[in-house]
Amino acid sequence: MDRGRGSCASHTLSLCLLATPRRGMGGAFLDTRHVVTDELENGLAQPLLLSSEDKQNEDDDHDIDESEEASEDSRKPATSLRSAYRLLTPSVKVQLLIYFMLKYAMEILLSESSVITGHYFRWTTSSVAIFLAVLGLTVLPVNAVVGTYISNMFEDRQILLASEIMVLVGIIFSFHVTSSYTVPQYVTSALITFVSAEVLEGVNLSLLSNVMSSRLARGTYNGGLLSTEAGTFARVVADGTITLAGYLGEDKLLNVTLLPSLVICVASIVATVCTYNSLF
Repeated sequence: MDRGRGSCASHTLSLCLLATPRRGMGGAFLDTRHVVTDELENGLAQPLLLSSEDKQNEDDDHDIDESEEASEDSRKPATSLRSAYRLLTPSVKVQLLIYFMLKYAMEILLSESSVITGHYFRWTTSSVAIFLAVLGLTVLPVNAVVGTYISNMFEDRQILLASEIMVLVGIIFSFHVTSSYTVPQYVTSALITFVSAEVLEGVNLSLLSNVMSSRLARGTYNGGLLSTEAGTFARVVADGTITLAGYLGEDKLLNVTLLPSLVICVASIVATVCTYNSLF
């Protein structure tokens, strides 16, 4: 009985001590109940704060990973001709049209030269070979002049538009519209068309590399493949035009084959003017 009373008394005394305000070191009264309550609140709030911060950090890391994946996808090369075509901007499409036009005009000029000169001027095979050799010899000097002097004085887009206009002049001058078709007319128009097309090709490829997407600079389906396909398709279409026009007779072969070249050249000039400000 004495022990039970002693334990009850000690328990009651401890409760009284907890409930009784005590004087601290500075003379201030400290309420132990408030201290215990504050410690409990701090202990419960700290894990919540830590969990919210961890969650925010995880969200930030997830957003960074998604942005990195998106940037990696945007830098991947094209995997098909369809995906490569989707990457073509209007400026690139215009440059490919110009490349198609110049290859078409050159193929028409070179492929039908033996038939045209034999029909109008009675040239022999050796005369045609000398004529084509002279055309070929003009490539290096003209490109040297353009690369050394003209490109330093004018912008590439200015040279591009001027070359297109000169190709158009050469095509127009090649038509047989009078009763007689002379050698000077044919040779002069052929030189203008061929030289202008050579200058146009160099400037066109230079601008094409500048305006084309970086994704088309890598992989199999790149800008080089697209330009090659455009040039090959132009040659095929030109040869098909000559074959079909041949059924109309040699008298109509020249004008019939030059008419598509004229239309495509005018269309390329109009497209160049429309996208002129985006050509850098």
